[in-house]
Amino acid sequence: MARRRVTGADVAAEAGVSVSIVSLVLNGKDSGRANQATRDRVHAAAQRLGYRIDRRGRSLATGRTGIVGYVAPDVATPFFSSVQMGLLSELSPEYQVLTVVTALGQTVSRESVQRLLDLGVDGLIISTVESDLVTSLNPSCPVVILDSPGRQKDLPRVNLDVGGSARELARHLTGLGHRRFAYLDIDTRTRTLEARRRAFTGEARKASEQVGVVVARSPIDVTAAYDSVAGNWPSWRDSGVTALVCGSDLQAFGALAALRDLGVGVPEEVSVAGADDQPMSRIVQPSLTTVQLPSFELGSLGARELRKAMDRPDAVAGRPLVLPTRLEIRESTGSAPAARSTPH
Repeated sequence: MARRRVTGADVAAEAGVSVSIVSLVLNGKDSGRANQATRDRVHAAAQRLGYRIDRRGRSLATGRTGIVGYVAPDVATPFFSSVQMGLLSELSPEYQVLTVVTALGQTVSRESVQRLLDLGVDGLIISTVESDLVTSLNPSCPVVILDSPGRQKDLPRVNLDVGGSARELARHLTGLGHRRFAYLDIDTRTRTLEARRRAFTGEARKASEQVGVVVARSPIDVTAAYDSVAGNWPSWRDSGVTALVCGSDLQAFGALAALRDLGVGVPEEVSVAGADDQPMSRIVQPSLTTVQLPSFELGSLGARELRKAMDRPDAVAGRPLVLPTRLEIRESTGSAPAARSTPH
């Protein structure tokens, strides 16, 4: 004989609360309506009874699926993984977040966005979009764009101030006497990466007409960065490079390993800097100078903006929200060799 389906009323009776409180708590809408003890009681009762929200029924009743789509270049990297955790912190448990990841080294495609729109998601969050493709698809749900400066100006956007911290890093390194730089960028060539690199190069060149920057690229991968630095170091060294700037901390870790194996002292012979400020950056030897990017906050703020857009779908997008970034100076950067050898 089939087991009777557990209802919200059963959970309410088990927890000693009203049916409306059960609905609010289990749908994540109980802010200001239930204290933590009540929430715990409701969740415990639902678990004991094996209660599950009927999302199909709710979808038919409300016109919503309870699913939010997230499109990102690569959630395996620490940065995008942290962005995803920020999204979940604001959207779960009310919404399930369905993630579509593009191929490594590629930007968000029209097909990946259309795939989620076809599923009838309630809202969509896209990281590092490289064209106005969303508007061209005429989406039927609210969309928020993350980390894509200059794109989709008709949609809510949350960006990082990557230019400010890139300029700060340039001032730090030129202040230490560095004039010849290698820049190991990420191979996806997004607008954010281009803006960061241009800001660094422009600020560095303010220090001296002698400043030169040679650019190489690799995936966000320790081994790929290791190979790139190991292969390029002889020519970089011969051209007078004394500082290496990496597009991510993962690349910087590979660079540090390659330079160590080549017998190149960091920062005695070459300074190294990264971007992301991953936990490992504090404990590698030498500890890594890096740009702190608030990836978790980027995701959580983007999710809050999406909630606003879903509640008010006719609202007009305003100016983009911009999160500050900052430079963390550690042991991997020091005075340029020529600057150290100059008598005082």
